[in-house]
Amino acid sequence: MNRRITVLEEAVYKRIAAGEVVVNPATVVKELMENSMDAGATAITVEISQGGKELIRVTDNGIGIVAEDVPLAIQKHATSKISTLDDLDKIGTLGFRGEALSSIAAVSRLMIQTRTADSPEGTVLSVSGEHGPEIISAGLAEGTTVKVENLFYNIPARMKFLKNTSRETVNVTSVVSKLIFANPHISIKYISNGKVVYHSPGNGNLKDAIVAVYGKDMAHKLAKTDHTFGEIHVHGLVSQPTFLYKSTNYMCFFLNGRYVQSKNLQSAVLRGYGERLLRGHYPFSILHIDLPLSRADVNVHPSKLQVMLYNETDVLDTIQKAVHTSLEESSAPPVLSFAELEIPPEKTGFPVNERQTEAFPELRSAKKIYEPMSSRAAQSPNHIMPPREPLNVFQPAQDFEALIDSVAKYHAPEEEQEIFEDVRRLTDYRVIGQIWNTYVIVECADRLYLIDQHAAHERINFERMKKAATEGGAAAQNLLVPYIATLPAEDFSLLTRNIELLQSLGFELEEFGPLTFKFSALPAQVEKSTAEKLIEEILFELRNTRDDILLMRDAVIRASCRYSIKAGYQLSDEQIEELIKEITELETIPNCPHGRPIAVVLKKSDLQKGFKRIV
Repeated sequence: MNRRITVLEEAVYKRIAAGEVVVNPATVVKELMENSMDAGATAITVEISQGGKELIRVTDNGIGIVAEDVPLAIQKHATSKISTLDDLDKIGTLGFRGEALSSIAAVSRLMIQTRTADSPEGTVLSVSGEHGPEIISAGLAEGTTVKVENLFYNIPARMKFLKNTSRETVNVTSVVSKLIFANPHISIKYISNGKVVYHSPGNGNLKDAIVAVYGKDMAHKLAKTDHTFGEIHVHGLVSQPTFLYKSTNYMCFFLNGRYVQSKNLQSAVLRGYGERLLRGHYPFSILHIDLPLSRADVNVHPSKLQVMLYNETDVLDTIQKAVHTSLEESSAPPVLSFAELEIPPEKTGFPVNERQTEAFPELRSAKKIYEPMSSRAAQSPNHIMPPREPLNVFQPAQDFEALIDSVAKYHAPEEEQEIFEDVRRLTDYRVIGQIWNTYVIVECADRLYLIDQHAAHERINFERMKKAATEGGAAAQNLLVPYIATLPAEDFSLLTRNIELLQSLGFELEEFGPLTFKFSALPAQVEKSTAEKLIEEILFELRNTRDDILLMRDAVIRASCRYSIKAGYQLSDEQIEELIKEITELETIPNCPHGRPIAVVLKKSDLQKGFKRIV
């Protein structure tokens, strides 16, 4: 091996550099779509084949590339987006490094077709990793089309590291969906293997962009959030606390229109939800954060997915406030409904089609969601449908007006949506009784409120303990037989560090030998027989809480309230009335400290539907 230092050949260092930018088909799609957005496009079509490994084609109606600049587009560090060092301090475009097209050209067969509005003809550039660029003139529509074929065909080792077609399709689909959320003002059509997957209307409404991806059922699960603090503006949509997921995959953040990833931003949203969240569950959220370009550095990550905020604390506080305020304004209890009865397919007389397995959700095209049924449907049993015309991805005249008009009509049901009285604000009500020693039924107008007595007691006891701890008068109950707990060294040390905190909440404990504590009293609201489980719960909470005295206090109280008394007990009429009175006096959220709702609602109309009195 040659030990001397030499300058690498151009073909070698281009392929090395390409590996930093082009990781898989999804990164190619991201770079090309961002170029289209920077070019001012209002409509973008993305087409892939075989997960993008065979074909990626992105067409836009942007400003195009001047013919003289087309050869420069594939040069390293050639860009129209920045020109001086000062521009890096206020980057307002999605791309700026000038690496994407050069890197893509080094590892694929690339074709660029482009025309500006003031040019009589367009320009076509073809280049591959083994041949130099060829440029010809041609008649083209205004805008740009970039076609990428046979990705990594000249780097077999890199191609072997690509995932299977299904996985790569999912990766591309994820990128496209995020860019739809980032740019609700742009109509984006996404086609995979000839099938339209997404088609957003591009009317500027974020909720309609979400519907285009997740379906219309998502629309009524969301709460609008909008909050400004100084130069920071946070706006978007978050899910109601009753619609949660078991991962953070449904939390998206966009900084000045750029998708970013940040654990700190996620934590700010979770703090905004507070006790509304069940443990291990996370909300759906699409949040846009707008702030001056000079207050963020986006040039700190190879994929530009992470950014540096110069006033991060203010941004996090604004996000928390925005989410908290939004949920406070939409704190109606969950609504129960009867699902419509469906006739089993085998009884309809029609054959059952096997469900086609796809790498992405079906029926997610905004066009399919908003538009009426296609006229191609059979008019009679003997009607023969005409053959489908080939899909023309590049048809310049796309009629979006009807689509946008139907989107406007879609909002009508939302305006008529009933507003349910918060369970804390009930006034003219009638108590029907208690069922299963767990739920209290209350009638109010044309609704039934089903109140979880244990969840309600947890919230009431939580507030009592919190107030008592603040005022220094936590009530305790002595144990007839003290509870002795022998603990691992780590847990023993954890309790030792927090012994004063526990004592302030009504616990009486002392060391009782090596790695052992004796508990002589517990908080008055706790069932005595649950001491062992209670200590385990407190240790869990302390292990998973930041070293903040207020947060740790609330964590211990939450653990204590989980073992509140009156869970599963039969209540007298007087106790039920007292419970509802205490609920209506609550000033905090109508959830137990662990996120479960105190009450759910059943509408009279849903009961009538269930009994088929109305259809």
